[in-house]
Amino acid sequence: MVTLDDVAAKARVSRMTASNALRGKSVVKPETAKRVLKAAAELGYQPNLAARQLSSGRTHIIGLSVVDFDLIFPAALTAALSDQAYRRGYQTIAQQTRSSTDYERAMMGSASAQICDGTILCWPSSDSAQVLQFAGSHPLVAFDGFGLERRVDCVFTPCVAGAKAAMEHLLAQPVVAPEGTVPPEEAARPLAGNPSRHHVLVLGTPYCPVDELMAATGSGPMRLRGAYEALAEHGLPYRERDIYPCGWNRKSGYEAMARILRERRDFDTVFCLTDPIAIGALKALTDAGVRVPEDVAIMGFDGVEDGQYTNPGLSSVMVDVNEVATTCLDLLVSRIESAGAASRGGAAADGSLPARSVTVGYRIEPRGSAEREVCVRANEI
Repeated sequence: MVTLDDVAAKARVSRMTASNALRGKSVVKPETAKRVLKAAAELGYQPNLAARQLSSGRTHIIGLSVVDFDLIFPAALTAALSDQAYRRGYQTIAQQTRSSTDYERAMMGSASAQICDGTILCWPSSDSAQVLQFAGSHPLVAFDGFGLERRVDCVFTPCVAGAKAAMEHLLAQPVVAPEGTVPPEEAARPLAGNPSRHHVLVLGTPYCPVDELMAATGSGPMRLRGAYEALAEHGLPYRERDIYPCGWNRKSGYEAMARILRERRDFDTVFCLTDPIAIGALKALTDAGVRVPEDVAIMGFDGVEDGQYTNPGLSSVMVDVNEVATTCLDLLVSRIESAGAASRGGAAADGSLPARSVTVGYRIEPRGSAEREVCVRANEI
């Protein structure tokens, strides 16, 4: 069996340095840590979790809860968290909740959660009181835990800012409109730089009145709010008939767009609240003979890798899963270590760290589905 001493010898460091590097301790220089991790991988070193738990009181296991392994972004995030946790010396136990409060509650009370040093709870659906009770005795980070900020360590997607940027990108494109849907004198005017005639649909969440929308929380309403803000700034209408709820998956996106196309074709722009919706909607458009982006520009949110392989490529709001994973783990590991220090000092609970909130970055990823390279006049459609 390969031991820690073997790893230290191969990496030409002390046993303590090798141990710190494998635990992801910041006291080890990055180049040294890289050498230790490489040596451990080459030797096939597996840490003895039982011995580690006896010596530190910790298992070096992290719990992870996501809504659905079948969805692209949660699956990619699970992989990124697992990889990064391993490089820090942690193993992960991942479970899916299928957005079920009962499943999530059972997970928080399960034996597997009890053996974890900490848990990352993604898109929590449980009542805030239940999550807070769990966090009171267990290091926890909530990803997109809306309503939990300032009470639990949270990492957030840039829902409002990202959606607003996506809509701004769409509205910056030249306008097209089916023949006869605008007055002849308007159709004769140059379309470039005239965003007032864009006709925009939003897919992925129910309509919400503006006064309620501005106070709403949750990924769907907050992304809709970002879209609304851009529409309002451009003087474009925000109407119930242009907002379509659907599931956040490819099938739902396809079915929603196919249904829309049977009812109307008076739009030139579609913003989908997730990439899977957009991938499905894009296929429905092309299956119906609609040219993308010439007739309809479409954009998603998440920037998943699958969007590189659609035709045309899916333009999107890119949220880096590796940044999300790094931020979640940074907060969780520091919380675990702080809780351990408090426990060794005889404190009943960790009060040394206030609850922290971080919103990750984003960028617009133009891949072709939203970008019109030339201005198309309405009478040319």
